Amino acid sequence: MKKVMLKPVEWLGDLGRKAHITASAKCADYVESRTPRERRIMLASAAVTFTGLCVATAAHADGQGLAGMADTAAQQGDSIKTSAGKLFAAGGFVGASYGGYNWWRKGKDGEHSQVKGSQIFVPILAGAILGAIGYVMIKAGETVGIQSSAQGQLPQ
Repeated sequence: MKKVMLKPVEWLGDLGRKAHITASAKCADYVESRTPRERRIMLASAAVTFTGLCVATAAHADGQGLAGMADTAAQQGDSIKTSAGKLFAAGGFVGASYGGYNWWRKGKDGEHSQVKGSQIFVPILAGAILGAIGYVMIKAGETVGIQSSAQGQLPQ
């Protein structure tokens, strides 16, 4: 008897394909089963909703239109960049710590001396790379003019 292995990536891919096929079939059934009058009402309500979202002041960022929306998106992007930089730096510290822990285990006598060299230097290198990416993500905005830095200012 052959043992069947469940591969999560393939299972998720199959699940996604099944969901897409089911949704496409339901959509086709729904569109074909409706009368032309119902389709016109559906399109008209979608047009009214879309127009209302484009025209309504509440849908715009602070009533400034597309420029305000772009400004808000830029501010959120800077915030995300800083947060992601901190996460990368923390991940780098954890990876390097794990490599150091394996190095410590390798030095002990007993069953832990079976640790391979790749289990030591790969986490340390990955941690160093993640830490460097985090540092660059945090500091890159400061060098191009974001005012969270005191670089270039004279002391008072």
